[in-house]
Amino acid sequence: MLNHYPLALGSRSFSLADQEAFAKLSGDNNPVHLDSLTARRSVVGAVIVHGMHLVLWALDVLSRSEFRPAGVCSLDVRFPKPVYLGDEVVLTFQDTSADEVKLWAMVGTKVVATCRLGCIAAPVAAEHASGNIADAAVIPEAGQPNDLAFDELEGKTGYVDFFAPVQGFSQLFPAAASLVGAARLREFAACSRLVGVICPGMRSVFGRMFLRWEGHADTSQLAYKVIQTYPEFHRITMRCEGSGIAGEIEAFSPPPPPIQLGVADLSDMVKPGEFEGQTALIIGGSRGLGELTAKLIAAGGGRVFITYAVGRDDARRVAEEIRAFGSVADILPYDIRQPAAEQLSRFDGSVLTHVYYYATCHISRAKTQAYEPERLEQFLMYYVQGFYNLCCGLAELGARNIGVFYPSSVFVAERSKGLTEYAMAKAAGEILCADLPSIFPGIRIHQERLVRLLTDQTSTVMTEKFPPAADAIIRIILSMRDIHAR
Repeated sequence: MLNHYPLALGSRSFSLADQEAFAKLSGDNNPVHLDSLTARRSVVGAVIVHGMHLVLWALDVLSRSEFRPAGVCSLDVRFPKPVYLGDEVVLTFQDTSADEVKLWAMVGTKVVATCRLGCIAAPVAAEHASGNIADAAVIPEAGQPNDLAFDELEGKTGYVDFFAPVQGFSQLFPAAASLVGAARLREFAACSRLVGVICPGMRSVFGRMFLRWEGHADTSQLAYKVIQTYPEFHRITMRCEGSGIAGEIEAFSPPPPPIQLGVADLSDMVKPGEFEGQTALIIGGSRGLGELTAKLIAAGGGRVFITYAVGRDDARRVAEEIRAFGSVADILPYDIRQPAAEQLSRFDGSVLTHVYYYATCHISRAKTQAYEPERLEQFLMYYVQGFYNLCCGLAELGARNIGVFYPSSVFVAERSKGLTEYAMAKAAGEILCADLPSIFPGIRIHQERLVRLLTDQTSTVMTEKFPPAADAIIRIILSMRDIHAR
């Protein structure tokens, strides 16, 4: 019988409960895998699946298939794209020979992981497969992931403790444990803890792992040493060995999320009392460009209302900083997907002078298809329907002579790979902005195509230069003041 590769061996999606279960086994409690608020400000933008969780699942699926090898002596894994909660991952069998098995994990048409297994002829010994070996490892406390600056990583050395008894791996991945041994699976999971918690730690992204082993696993620690750093890519290479394995791991350590300038620093850009008399509603003012807008208006003597959908603590932090400066700031929840008038019921038509609309979802999430209708629908909700709902709500409140800012993007004209749906939605938003004044005469809309500015949405693992965001925002605020004055 002829086999035509690739063949789908299995599929699944990962839930937050799955993440929590693997975190307890591996000790990799990095919040990028568990906490949506922390993850949204990272380079991946949302909660992602542990790379090694994906690998152990793949080994388990392979071990239950007709392509199960007699034994495995090496593992070479690459993670070109992250897997997000809810993504359907399909494991495909790519090729096999006497020496090697190749697997791909895919989401849609995109490869999210590749796995090359070095094979051996002899099966794993029964006592190794079952995991019934002495388990004397000291189980450490979870603790928080290290938050290391990139220049701290060069030459760094240390050890990784195992985090859970081997029996847990036999229970969660029984077929894989029968192939390579539950103790070996625990070593793989320790590599996840190494990258996500110890080195680089907090902001890490797993890139690649190559391991070789022979004989049985034992209960000793894994030793690691950073042997190479690549500052321009924020990438490191580590050598790890111990417990019968040896190999290298590549990981990325992106810079921390950008911190916007403080109100005191921004006050030098405005004249005292320059925005006195303004009352501005900042939709999405808890971070990024919305945070800058709120601080600049407040620095000029204006009053600001900062909205948040999920980041209440972020909004509170910004408001407290503004109040400490001596200006007035309030926070309120606002969800662009819900009717606006009820959420804005604290205002009447005479209170607000300006509204700035910075509501957004995660923009640069890795795509699984060249064109994704679901992504376009999401962008349209944020950049078209949500903005229209806001204007309807303002009109219901009796808004008169109110200035509303809509941020479009240069990507409408300057196509960027992977941002087709985003550009389409922003273009639709521009058309809406052009027509809304005839629908709502009391609303004066100013829309502008912004260049790429540094926020946690645009931060990447690469070192890039951005124009000063505060310069762009103060110019917009001054333009909005003139619009309201007319």
